[in-house]
Amino acid sequence: MKIVLWLAKLIVLGFWVGAVYFTFIHPLPGKISTLIPAFAVLMLLVHGIQAVLLTLIAKDLLPLSAKHYISVLLFGFFTMLELREQLFKAAQAQSAALQARKKD
Repeated sequence: MKIVLWLAKLIVLGFWVGAVYFTFIHPLPGKISTLIPAFAVLMLLVHGIQAVLLTLIAKDLLPLSAKHYISVLLFGFFTMLELREQLFKAAQAQSAALQARKKD
């Protein structure tokens, strides 16, 4: 599973490198030159929403660093998949702690 995630992240990174290259360094002719930045902005918007959701979900479970947010902005869903197990374990631990308090 980790290899698939790394391959997916590599593909997304290729998109970002291509978007920067074909927008600023070597612009393509025609309408495609306006579509590439539009898709990049749309992708950043969606990944920004995912970063906000991550903040809402993980605020009491995991300490999030700038690295987490940058990774979500770049890779979106694939970073969320990587964090899923950590979030699940933290939620289980928090639930167990709450159950232990209720028993006392």
